[in-house]
This record gives sequence, structure tokens and C-alpha cells, in this order.
Amino acid sequence: MTRLWARGVSRSVRGLALCVVVLVVASLAAAVEPARACSCIPPDPWSYLRKADGAFVGHLVSRREVDQGRAVLTFDVERAVKGKIGTTVEVTTANNGAACGIETSVGRRIGLFLMREGDGWVGHLCWQVEPADLLAAAALPAPNGKGPAMLFVGGQFGPARTLALDAKGRTLAYGMGNGEAVNFSVCPGGQRVAEVVEFAGMRGGDLVVTGYVIAIRELPTLRLLRRQRLKRGYYDGDIRCADESGKKIALFSSDTGAHGRLRLVTPRTVTTLWRGTAFYASTTERFAYIQVLGPAREKLVAVDLRSRLMRSLGTVPVHGAYQLVPNPAGTRLAGAAFEEGCRGAACAHLLVIDLRRRPISVRSIPLPTECCGYARWLGDDRFAYFSGGPIRVYSAALRLTARVRGWTAVSAVSVGSTVLGLDPLDGRLFAAKLPSGPVRVVRRLPAGVPQVLVSATG
Repeated sequence: MTRLWARGVSRSVRGLALCVVVLVVASLAAAVEPARACSCIPPDPWSYLRKADGAFVGHLVSRREVDQGRAVLTFDVERAVKGKIGTTVEVTTANNGAACGIETSVGRRIGLFLMREGDGWVGHLCWQVEPADLLAAAALPAPNGKGPAMLFVGGQFGPARTLALDAKGRTLAYGMGNGEAVNFSVCPGGQRVAEVVEFAGMRGGDLVVTGYVIAIRELPTLRLLRRQRLKRGYYDGDIRCADESGKKIALFSSDTGAHGRLRLVTPRTVTTLWRGTAFYASTTERFAYIQVLGPAREKLVAVDLRSRLMRSLGTVPVHGAYQLVPNPAGTRLAGAAFEEGCRGAACAHLLVIDLRRRPISVRSIPLPTECCGYARWLGDDRFAYFSGGPIRVYSAALRLTARVRGWTAVSAVSVGSTVLGLDPLDGRLFAAKLPSGPVRVVRRLPAGVPQVLVSATG
């Protein structure tokens, strides 16, 4: 991601970039030589919004030619973002695109930055942008991050539903769109990210899920590359991008009745790789590990995402295991087990599964709380456990090595030895370097409804 592309603008904006124009605005009043052409450099909508006298989103209603190579375009204004612009506005521009005249068709929705010239408005091709980019510049702080994307935040932030953050929690780019991003997976090679989007609406007075979409975005710009609607069903589960292009997505989901399904989604097909009774699965780049429910114990099954072959790895002696998290090497799973309907200290366990052994080797220790917590690996041999109190750091042998107090976030991800967490109520992003800490507030996210925080490295 270059610095300019980190603004999260669309490809169309690049082609019609806000820019230094070879033919300046003053040339609108003069005839243009046929050999000349309009040339633009990449845009920064936030910068141009500050400099422009006016800006709006609207639809072209009519166009009329006037003298000296100019045209006057009349727009219905959907939203005036800057300046005193009424419900309609007339904009003077060159009469052709080669002279940097605005290029759009009647009825098309565009965003446009304007300069004041006397009593009228002037615009040109390089001030023409996608509406979402203009609305983002008006509603969201300018990106200020550096380096690769390390975190993704899904939710609703005005015109955006996705934020890409750098290692320090600064915004790199915005992903525009409706709906709510509920999960992410970075594709091998780090050039694409797959996003599961949930749509909801009111039905009979209740808010219900109406559908899901898989969106493939470019990194690090978060420009939307592909959007694929999924058939009716539950898709709010584990996701893994299985190739560099984002054309193969492994998706596990389960409903409240434990009707689990592992699917391989491509642009043309949706293939079921496994179906059975399960609530949870964990995926690595190569395998999906599914916790199959049994009468008294859970069986761990591995599905090879490349060959599509399935094999049983053994049973988990602790009943109720869920949200098992693979370590970076894909050799262990860590998580907690809470037996449904059970009461007392013997009902909750922390466990580590060694996937290198056949059958699998399972270590477990009792937990001091009945419910509920989750694990995040810090490396191959250490992981942090979060349960609403102090962060506990364990070795793979389940030896407690550290406690860090002051953690109040309700979700967490790990970037190396640093954990970051999100408070969805006020948008605060927390961080702590483990095993010592302390816990600190990194920033407050843009006004909105953050719902999910995912590491780009996990």
C-alpha cells in the first residue's frame, strides 16, 4: 500500500483523481487545442474537502452548452456537504473531458468538489469522485496510519463498515458499504482480505438477519473488488481465505440447534465439505478443525481445505470445549470448556490440544470461574486468557506465568506479544504488552458501532 492509496478510495477516483490539472480552471474560458488532454494525480478527498468552496452528492438533471467551450450542468442535490448549496445547483465546466470537463450521464449519482467563481460554481473532471469517498471525507477523520494492515474493525461507521488499522491502532483505510462486517480473513500473500457482511432489517417488530455477503477487498486500500451474496442460512462463523486471489473461501457456520456446516465458497459455486452436529470450528491456512458433538465427549475432526479429505483426530475428554484458537504454527489449539447446565468449579476448564500427536493429546486445568472466557496466542508456547478479570498468561503446558490487571475490553486480538482489545460501547481501543503490561488506551475509534476486532496476522 502506498501512502496515497491508504486513503481507502475507489479505483474510479484514481482515474478521475482530484489533482493538479494540466489545464487549470481558468482555461475553461478558452478553446482547448485538440492535442491536449486532462491529466490528474491521485486524490486525497480529506485534503480537497478542506480546500474546496463547496461539495455535494447529487444526480445530473440536464446539460446545456454555452459560449467559449463551456457547459453548464444542473444537478439535483442529494446532500450538500460543504457550502451554501440548495436542492439544485448549476455547475460551469469545460464542454469535454479532454479539457477536464465533468463527465457524467443524466441520472448518474456522483460526488463533486466545487470552487466559487463570482456568483456561480465551477467544477471539473478531477474534482469528480465516487459519492462514498466524498461522504467518507465529510464524516470520518483522515487516515493517518503507516505500514501494513495489522487489525480490522467491523461494524458501522457512517458510510464505512470496515476500518484497517496499523500496528499502533491508527487508521490506514476505510472500507465503504452498507451492512455490518462480522468477520475477516487475510488471504495468503497479504494482498486481499475476505469480509463476511451481515444485513439486518425489521420484521414483525423485531430486528432479524436478512442475508449475508462475502466481500473481497484489496489491501491495504480496502477497495472493494468483489461482492458475492450467499444463499439463505447462518454464516456468522469461522472464515478462512484459502488462496491469494480470494476466490476460495472456507466458511464454517452453525445455528442455535448445532446444525454445523463447512462450505467452500467460490465465485461460481458453494460446496459443502462437512455437515453434522457442531457449534464451533477453528481454521488454519490448511485445515478446518471441527468440534463434533457426541453424547458425552466431543470428537475433533480435521478437514483438509486443499484435498477436501476428512479424518478423525481423537476425542476431547473435557465436555463443552469451544472457541479453540490455533497457534501461529498451527500445531496447537487453546481455549476454554464450559459444560452446559453444570454448576460449580468442576464445570469450567482451560485446555490445550496438541495436534501433532495421533490421537490428539489434551491437557486441561480447572478454571476458577464457571463462564466465560477466550484465549489468544502470543507465540507458539504462550497464550493469554481473558475472562473479565486480570489477563492470565499461560505456557502451552498450562503453567500460569503472569497476570495483568486493568483490562476492561470485551474482545481481544494479539499482534506478536501485544494484545489489543475493543470496548464496543465507547469505541476505545486498549493495548497491553505481555507478560508485564500495563494496560493503556490507544485511541477512540470514529463515531459508530464497532462490533468485531480481528488481527491480520491470525
